[in-house]
Amino acid sequence: MPKAHLIIIGNGMASGRLLDEILKRNPDQYRITVFGAEGYANYNRIMLSPVLAGEMHADDIVTHSEQWYRDNHISLHSADPVSAINTLTQTLSCQSGDQFSYDKLVFATGSNPITPAAPGVTLDGVLSFRNLADIDQIMAKVPQISHATVIGGGLLGLEAAWGLKQQGLEVTVIHRGQWLLNRQLDPAAGELLKQSLESRGIQFKLGADISQFTAELNPTSDQQITQNESLRQIILKNGEVIPTELAVIAIGITPNHSLAKLSDIACDRGVLVNDRLQSSAANVYALGECTQFGDHTFGLVAPLWDQASILADQLCQSADHRFSVQPCATKLKVSGIDLFSAGEFLDTPDSESIVYQDPNNGIYRKLIFRHQRLTGAVLFGAVNDGNWYFELMQTKQKVQHLPELIFGRRYCDVESITSSAGATDINASAPQLSLATGATS
Repeated sequence: MPKAHLIIIGNGMASGRLLDEILKRNPDQYRITVFGAEGYANYNRIMLSPVLAGEMHADDIVTHSEQWYRDNHISLHSADPVSAINTLTQTLSCQSGDQFSYDKLVFATGSNPITPAAPGVTLDGVLSFRNLADIDQIMAKVPQISHATVIGGGLLGLEAAWGLKQQGLEVTVIHRGQWLLNRQLDPAAGELLKQSLESRGIQFKLGADISQFTAELNPTSDQQITQNESLRQIILKNGEVIPTELAVIAIGITPNHSLAKLSDIACDRGVLVNDRLQSSAANVYALGECTQFGDHTFGLVAPLWDQASILADQLCQSADHRFSVQPCATKLKVSGIDLFSAGEFLDTPDSESIVYQDPNNGIYRKLIFRHQRLTGAVLFGAVNDGNWYFELMQTKQKVQHLPELIFGRRYCDVESITSSAGATDINASAPQLSLATGATS
């Protein structure tokens, strides 16, 4: 009896993880075909920043080589993208005109980078930072220039800035937010991060919006952009001018759901899925950055791994686990900077927060509680208890002695035996530090 045909559209991290999960459960259940838009084997997109910094090579971040697909009898199509899908006949067409039928279909089409709505964004030297092709273009520019600007002070933007600094460039980061990582950190931790990166030679323009990218040193308001002109400067809306020869865009992503929408599959901001990762069409599923679950879209790896495991269960009928949105932990891949954030990071009227600060050593800890349960943690400079705090958030267990929890697991373990224990995870001189607690108003 012939095997059922499973087609996966997309060859990114979510797709690779799904393949691993399926092969673990039942490697013989499906005949599998994968379509990828990039001309590369499957690679770890999280490690693009070390490649940009010169700490790793592109080959080092490959997770599933072309040989891996052959060894596992998976058909990989990298140069012939899917152009149309008929969900009634369960067939799809490729750009070349070839057609395929499927029994199960999975969208894993990922996301597209958001670009600023500013004149001159198409100039030579204005580039995105999302894949290996972007790295190739950026690296081709590096030997020719002395200054680069990164647009975006989120995780990806700061990692790009550090990578460019490692390449020997002067780097300025433009960020619309009032503090760095404003979706993961509170203002105090954001300021500590800014100071740490400034000490490494990176400059910042916060609360800043771009008016235009320009190829002219003294542009006029009616300037016309011609093809192949190179970036010379960025003008901010406050009139400030930043001379630069490279702008790297890292202001966020949007789900890539254009093919699904064209195929009459229900979409909003992304491909709409239920808790089994099913779309609105029969035998069609979706996972990863292209999906929308309730009001949530996804850009971090942890929920993608959860989705891959749950979808593999569904496809292999090995279990009936359901997807739900869970807290995610954040770490910054910049050498010498210890940072951890998980769950909530800003105070709300119905929460309590405890803050521990050691300005002399650049240490900051903030824990957020609701009804004696830990709901958020922000750590800077001393992150060894991050995973423990994250476990407490995931288990949702009530915790006692809330103020003491700020000093970490070791302190809390010792405290149950002796009352003389100190804040051993941070600094024995806790009386010199500032500790604040209380409900917000």
